[in-house]
Amino acid sequence: MSGPEQVVTEINDAVMKRDFARLAALFDDDLRYEICGIEMPGAGVFDKDSILESFPEVLSLFEDGSPRMTVTRLFRDGDWVIAESTGAGRFRNGTEWDNRYVIVYEIVDGRVRTVREYMDTQHAAKLFAAAAQ
Repeated sequence: MSGPEQVVTEINDAVMKRDFARLAALFDDDLRYEICGIEMPGAGVFDKDSILESFPEVLSLFEDGSPRMTVTRLFRDGDWVIAESTGAGRFRNGTEWDNRYVIVYEIVDGRVRTVREYMDTQHAAKLFAAAAQ
């Protein structure tokens, strides 16, 4: 695997390892990162600085090494990559995390310019609310 598909793999690896410097290098300065979810806390559109600021806060709710993202299918059309994935792990309070994702990436010159992340938002909102208590 090479090119844009490899960038997607590197993003997942950097998130799991909490390698925020690597994420910053993979994200274009004009990044537009959208977490799709109507009326879900944490959903919205973020720029590079905002998403890099929020990642450590969100991931701090999880045990070390969680969540683990596993790409189950990858589709590419030019600069665009669509990844079907599963996310599994455990929150620090012991609650299990198990969600499904479709994430759309635009990758230009080896860097991510656009992300649209779709997941089971009802499940996510319920578990994140419990984990934050």
